[in-house]
Amino acid sequence: MPHQSLYRRFRPQRFAEVVGQPHLVRALSNAVREDRVGHAYLLSGPRGTGKTSTARILAKALNCEALGDDGEPCGTCHSCTAVAAGTSLDLIELDAASNNSVNHIRDMTEKAALVSSGRRKVYLLDEVHMLSTAASNALLKTLEEPPSHVVFILATTDPQKVLPTIRSRTQQFELSLVGADEMVPHVRAIAEAAGAPVDDAVVDYVTDRGGGSVRDALSALDTVLAAGGIPDDRTDVNALVQALANADLAATLIAVAQATSAGVDARDLAERTARRLRDMFLVGAGVEPAELPSAEVASARELSDAMGRRANVRALEALGNALAQMPQSADRRLTLETALVGLLADELLGSGAPSAAAPASAAPASSATGRATPTGGGPAAARAAMAATKAPPSLDAPRIAAQPPPPPPPPAPPAPPAPAPPAPPIEAAPQPDATAERTPGSAMTAADLQRIWETQIVERLRPVAAGLFREAEVLAHDRNVVTVRLSEGVPLDQAQRRGNEAEAVLSEVLDQTIRLEVSRSGNVAGPASTAHDEAPPPPPAPVAPAEVASPAPFHDAAPAASAPEGGTAQQSETGSASASTVSQESVSQESVSQETGLSASSRESKVRQIVDRFPGSVVVHVDEGTT
Repeated sequence: MPHQSLYRRFRPQRFAEVVGQPHLVRALSNAVREDRVGHAYLLSGPRGTGKTSTARILAKALNCEALGDDGEPCGTCHSCTAVAAGTSLDLIELDAASNNSVNHIRDMTEKAALVSSGRRKVYLLDEVHMLSTAASNALLKTLEEPPSHVVFILATTDPQKVLPTIRSRTQQFELSLVGADEMVPHVRAIAEAAGAPVDDAVVDYVTDRGGGSVRDALSALDTVLAAGGIPDDRTDVNALVQALANADLAATLIAVAQATSAGVDARDLAERTARRLRDMFLVGAGVEPAELPSAEVASARELSDAMGRRANVRALEALGNALAQMPQSADRRLTLETALVGLLADELLGSGAPSAAAPASAAPASSATGRATPTGGGPAAARAAMAATKAPPSLDAPRIAAQPPPPPPPPAPPAPPAPAPPAPPIEAAPQPDATAERTPGSAMTAADLQRIWETQIVERLRPVAAGLFREAEVLAHDRNVVTVRLSEGVPLDQAQRRGNEAEAVLSEVLDQTIRLEVSRSGNVAGPASTAHDEAPPPPPAPVAPAEVASPAPFHDAAPAASAPEGGTAQQSETGSASASTVSQESVSQESVSQETGLSASSRESKVRQIVDRFPGSVVVHVDEGTT
């Protein structure tokens, strides 16, 4: 007799033999016993949970010649044996994945009206969600009002794809995964019935591989019995999960290489690893999965504590994305390895905590980006080696200009004393600590900006602009305006043309839009002045009125004018600046009055005294009643 798989040899033949579905067994057995069987049922649930087996048991019970009082078929009559052997004319099984057209459904509905030898005719449509839309619509009328001797049983693993109009015409039952507390004794009983008793380690392995599916568990038991023991690939998932918990890149890639070289498919490895990570997450949250053997709970809790909740969730996301990409990937192993490397790279760039493998006393070292990086050997060394390689742009750390502050520049030479009595001293604003770090975008004073002028601003300029602004002095920084004073001999027009380059660098360093104001040496241009500015000159002393007869003796110098009787030089009616603040370049020659009787030499002497006392002043002649 040819060998049969365990899940076929030990398929349930009675309602009581169905494992892990008490709600379904109770409903169907009561319906058979009380003769209240519906015309259509929809059984949904994961693979290997008993959908087809339950449908066959119902077909046996509906046509059993010696039905028990509890609604169980006898299993010995002609009808029961024919259903078990697959030769019964009262049970028609159709695979909706291959019989999914309108013609197939039309043929089935036409034959449904024919009377069979038994009391009830049962149609079992497996994977009914694979029917086309037209085929599903063709089934609706017959499914809603079938002949009195016909019962439809629809089975599917994806009930959401079944048309709502079909679901509304059926009694729906959802089958669930079988827990470990029911799977373990079931596996042990089947192994003993097959004449191959197994130990607890094999039972735990088979239960774990089954994942709640009875058929998968019995297939794994078949593999163990054929191989003579547990395959060596059981340790592959544990080694990979342990490497992920330690954030060890080298150990992670070695575990994947060893598993695939032993013949383990990359997709199977990813699925088992994701299932293990899920168990770890649930156990860490205080929930013990029903399908997880009790012997594995302690191990899952230990790995969960070592890995942490955040890393556990990120690993689940990475493996889920890899599994979604594998059907379209030419190399599934490469897809898995890329996902794991990206996961550990993200952990390195995004985590500020030291590795779990590093000693607790070791403090995390600060990286150039300001984040704490793990220290120590082993996993830390692997992550450091990975960080030293050139990562893809999506994994690069954000660029932050972090340079040590340069030493403060030497103090500026004191301004020459004014000829007039000194003005009251201006208190300088307190300077911030030179060693304090400033982040881009923070408020920066003129003194702070002067400290980093040559190291972080001028060094980024092109050679010509760098030569113009290298020795410039920062006078003020008010909101988005920076005022600088050029050094001696620097052309003002050329510096103004190159100012846009300096503005771009300033905007990048200060993290805001900056406008640069440039002034000549000795003059202040900009919205505000600082402690670097010189004290304003005192008001002029009273000067006797003088009248200039002719501007000829002064040529290009400032035009002469007499001071009014008040003793000070007067401003013109056009609103020009005072004589102490207007540049010599703005001086224009004007005609002067000759109505006074002073000599030319006397007038020239008076004007020379005014010009010598106030360099760069504008001398305005005041006529009688007119300016």
